[in-house]
Amino acid sequence: VLFQVSVTEAGQLVLTINDEEIPYTVVGRATGSDQITEMAIIQTTVATSILSVRNPADNAAALTITPTAGGTQPVSAHLVIIQLQ
Repeated sequence: VLFQVSVTEAGQLVLTINDEEIPYTVVGRATGSDQITEMAIIQTTVATSILSVRNPADNAAALTITPTAGGTQPVSAHLVIIQLQ
């Protein structure tokens, strides 16, 4: 799983499987203009598992996705999921 997103404020994101946080996937930034990015290999045991990118449960503040990070052109967030056999 790979994701990247530009946000306005400091914050963290985490991957979850079926509403359970995967602790080793917590990523974030304290300040500045960096994107929040993560790349992780996730193993699932249920074929219909639900994968989510969200704030960790103890982080109450919502994050603002920045539509024009670093300039005047629109930017996008990405989520890439590759299934390994």
